[in-house]
Amino acid sequence: MKLLKVEIKKRITDVEMNGYSFEYDVKVNGHRLDRGITDIKLDMNAADKPRLTINCVPDVLDIDVEALLDALKFNDQ
Repeated sequence: MKLLKVEIKKRITDVEMNGYSFEYDVKVNGHRLDRGITDIKLDMNAADKPRLTINCVPDVLDIDVEALLDALKFNDQ
């Protein structure tokens, strides 16, 4: 089973351009989520596995419609 690795690190942007603006670098399995992240929620109940939810507004969507329909059918079962 391939593990899912999530990295969230604080970084400071250019002070002269943006003031003291703190942002975060978010990586999933080494792939950086560049921009558009609006919300990150980490739920860590003691009895359950941690659950991470990332909400974002993507610039472009590339969706395999057949795969999406198969996933929706699977979730309905």
